[in-house]
Amino acid sequence: MELKERLIQERKARGFSQEELAVQIGVSRQAVSKWETGDALPDLPKLIALAEALNISMDALCGREISSASPSPEKEATPAKPWLLRRIANFALIGFLLAGSFFAGTQFDGTPESKATLTPSLPETFSVSGEQFFIEGGDLSYQFVPSIIGEAYTYQITFSGQNNSPQTFIAPYSGGICTDAVALSEYDTYSVTVVVSSVQDSRAVALASGLNFSKSSGSVQWTPIE
Repeated sequence: MELKERLIQERKARGFSQEELAVQIGVSRQAVSKWETGDALPDLPKLIALAEALNISMDALCGREISSASPSPEKEATPAKPWLLRRIANFALIGFLLAGSFFAGTQFDGTPESKATLTPSLPETFSVSGEQFFIEGGDLSYQFVPSIIGEAYTYQITFSGQNNSPQTFIAPYSGGICTDAVALSEYDTYSVTVVVSSVQDSRAVALASGLNFSKSSGSVQWTPIE
C-alpha cells in the first residue's frame, strides 16, 4: 500500500478531516490533499508529525510490512538495540522519500524544486528581521527577511488566533524577502510563527504576538518577538 493510500485510510479511521489533520501538523489543508493524491510527498519532519498525529509508526504509514515470523529454534535471533533499529528505520525512510521523488518526476533538472533535493542541513539558528504588517487590497499583508535564505528552501507563516484555529500559509520568497497577503478575520488577535524547511530538516521562530488589525481604518498593531 502506497503512502497516499495509507494516509487516507488512517486519517478516515480516526475521523479526521483533511483540515483537522493539517492543523495538528501545522500545514495547509491543500498540502494534505496533495499528499493524499500523490501530487507531492511530505518531507521528513512532516512525515514524523503525520505518524505522531495518527498514532502509528512511520514504517506503517509508509506501507512497509514487518515480518512476524518466529526465529528458527536452532538459532534464536539476538534482539536488535533500540537505537540501532531507529537509525535503520530512518535510513530506510530517507531512501523511500528519495525514491518517491525520483518516480514522481522531481529528479534534478536545474529548477528550484530540483535544487531542494540537494539542500544541505539547516543551520541550528534561525531568525527573522524587518517584519512588517499592513493592510493592502482589503487583506493583511506581511513581509520579513529570513536569516536562512535560498530559492531551494521553503517558508511557511502561521497565524494562531485566540478565537480561531491556527492558519498556515506558504510564504513566497524572492530577492531575500518573504512577502504575501493573507485573508484573516479582523476580529481576532494573533501570534505569528515562521518556519523554514529543507529536505532534511526545519526550523521555527516566533515572529510577533498581539497582532490585530482593522480593514476599515487600515491600522495594524503587533508586538515584535525579540
